[in-house]
Amino acid sequence: MSKFSSFLLGTVVGAAVGFVAGSLLVDDDQLDDVKQKIKDNEHLQDLKKKYDNGTEIVKNQLSSFPKTVNDDTELKDFDDIVIDDSKEESASDENAEKTVSDLDHAEDETASETTEE
Repeated sequence: MSKFSSFLLGTVVGAAVGFVAGSLLVDDDQLDDVKQKIKDNEHLQDLKKKYDNGTEIVKNQLSSFPKTVNDDTELKDFDDIVIDDSKEESASDENAEKTVSDLDHAEDETASETTEE
């Protein structure tokens, strides 16, 4: 078994054993007693109230934001770029070939300049 699968198996078995041991060892009366002590504790109730108020404030702030922004101007601007399918293919082919050859020569010049230094 790999280390991860051993760890995962140990975690699952440990959690199951802990749950069973906790349910068998702790009496229902003790659980009720602990719950009552928590309800009677003023500090914990104050913290719970502050937490509830804080989450309510966050919910209100989040609900005040706009849900979605439907601003697709960038996409519209991109759609305005039109590929020219005109009949002047020969001129554009010559320009494309010239541009490609310029780029090829520019790369050769840059490579030779870096090797000379």
